[in-house]
Amino acid sequence: MLKTRLANRIKNFSFADSRLAANRAIKSVQWPVTRNLTMLVVIILSCIVFLNFFMPADLDPSAGHALFILILAAALWISEAVPPFAVSFIIIGLSVFFLESLAPMEISDDWEKYVNTWSSPVIWILLGGFMLAIGAQITKFDRKFSSFVIKRFGTEPKRLLLGVMITTGVLSMFISNTATTAMMLTIILPFAKQYGKEEPIVKAMLLGIASAATLGGIGTVIGSSPNAIALGILQSAGYDFTFTDWMIPGVPTAITLIILSWFILTRLYKTNLKHLELVEVEESTPREWAKRNTTENRIIVVLTFLITIGLWMTSTIHQIPVAVVSLVPIVIFTAVGIIQAEEIKLIPWDTLILVAGGLTLGIAINDSGLAAYFVERLPAFENPLFVILLVAFVTSLASNVMSNTAAASILIPLGAILVPPEYILLMVVTLGFAASTALLLPISTPPNALVFSTHYLRQADFRIPGLIITFISPFFIVLMLWFFIH
Repeated sequence: MLKTRLANRIKNFSFADSRLAANRAIKSVQWPVTRNLTMLVVIILSCIVFLNFFMPADLDPSAGHALFILILAAALWISEAVPPFAVSFIIIGLSVFFLESLAPMEISDDWEKYVNTWSSPVIWILLGGFMLAIGAQITKFDRKFSSFVIKRFGTEPKRLLLGVMITTGVLSMFISNTATTAMMLTIILPFAKQYGKEEPIVKAMLLGIASAATLGGIGTVIGSSPNAIALGILQSAGYDFTFTDWMIPGVPTAITLIILSWFILTRLYKTNLKHLELVEVEESTPREWAKRNTTENRIIVVLTFLITIGLWMTSTIHQIPVAVVSLVPIVIFTAVGIIQAEEIKLIPWDTLILVAGGLTLGIAINDSGLAAYFVERLPAFENPLFVILLVAFVTSLASNVMSNTAAASILIPLGAILVPPEYILLMVVTLGFAASTALLLPISTPPNALVFSTHYLRQADFRIPGLIITFISPFFIVLMLWFFIH
């Protein structure tokens, strides 16, 4: 019964990475249309009234419109009066029709740049990563890889926990953290059922999977949506920051935070067991996938992984753009039939739309003059590192109560204008990392929600490890990035 409930929840997740998906996994609530519409109208009117009283008198009209779009987007993302991806469509539509003039027929002369974020190189990078993830899932390469690695860590509880967390973290660097969590749970749940919910190592395993899946996303550009948003902001600011440039600080930061989480969990959940054995249970797959779950297809997936990631990491040598390299898995998997038409719906289109909306919001803030206005009038802090650290804390906390993609869409463009130009790179990458440290609540991330939905954990179990990581990670991230990229 537990396995059936978990399977149903996993189906609802697909590969999405949003707080909306997390809420659905914990409790399915269908709001009446009238309530949604009422909230939407109230939020829009509230934003209009707020800006009517508090809009700076010397703010250019275009910048004022951008400020309205920013505040409205933040309010809608926090309240979830509409689905998070729909907010991105609202941002794009308002930027095209009302950024420069309130007259709906006077659209911006260069309106295409607000729409073209959907075809941004960042979107193609994410799309390539999603195709790799789907190919790995269909052929069960992800499961074979995880089982192989975990077995190398032995049966001693602490070492096995570390093996589970490292495996989860590495997979999450290249595969959706939601899909990774779902797959790891199918390995852990038979073990959890054997020892029961009162056994400390069971809680440690489940919390370890959730934390490693979230923190592992820091490692690569395709590891989480906030990373892609940060890369898009850097590219729009003229920085040539590559896939490898991200991995150089990203992988050590992710692995170190995962090991820190492991250390915390081993202290909080001490077990008397001396040896553990994870029983591998064969997972049922759709009939149409079973035909493609062959050794030959897994070899193709492995080679495609190696070629794609290798080309991503060496783009500065062969000069092939990272976005173009993303076509490799898209073309190969569809050409050989590993991914067919019915699997295209597994791509988390809502996440891609969220990222596109975040990039459009960044363009609107800069092009309207709103960014320049705030730069000129905000008080200059003597220590930019303090500002970066402060905004990193805000980003980490905000990601606990709203979609980390939405939090990144709002805070990364704002953070970039709070520091001198020479600190923009440090600020933007720090906030990208900080958005993947939300571990405090069951609804903070889809991995948290998935492990909570197994009913082996209480809400209080997330509190202490979540608070420690939320407090420590901004300091550690700034320190690591200062060492690697400043």
